[in-house]
Parts: sequence; C-alpha cells; structure tokens
Amino acid sequence: MELKATEFRKNLFQVLDSALHGETVEIIYKGSKLRLAPPPPQKQSRLSRMVKREGLLVDPESIVESDPELMAEFEAEWEAEWKELY
Repeated sequence: MELKATEFRKNLFQVLDSALHGETVEIIYKGSKLRLAPPPPQKQSRLSRMVKREGLLVDPESIVESDPELMAEFEAEWEAEWKELY
C-alpha cells in the first residue's frame, strides 16, 4: 500500500492495522518514501512446537484394578477418611 502522509494521518489506525496483518505500507513524505512493515515472524519456542502425546497405552483404571491388594488398601484408606467426615 502506498499513500501520502496526509492520507496516513487521516487513516492512521486502519493503516497500522494493515501493517500488523502483514501488509507493507509506504508513506510518501516530502518526496521521500518511508516504509512501515511488520516485524519478521518470531521463531517459535521448542515448548510451543511440542505435540501432546498420550503417556499411557491402556486405561488407567485397568492399572489400579489389576492389583487387588492395592485396591483394597485404597478402599480402606478412603473408608477411614469418610468416617472422619461424618
């Protein structure tokens, strides 16, 4: 987009929005051209590029229920905690 300084002043915020969305704007002022361009895209961090992956290939409940002793221990602890609440 190319425009004179007067047009730029009249439409300042629209022109700035255009530049933010990637359009290069050239402003003619006193016979010289000034260029308004968005900054180059920033390099993404490694964290933002990570892909979520499932850690377990089975249902988590099947792990807990596979050990009856562990399940009995959990239930005993839960019952003791519930008795304290009532």
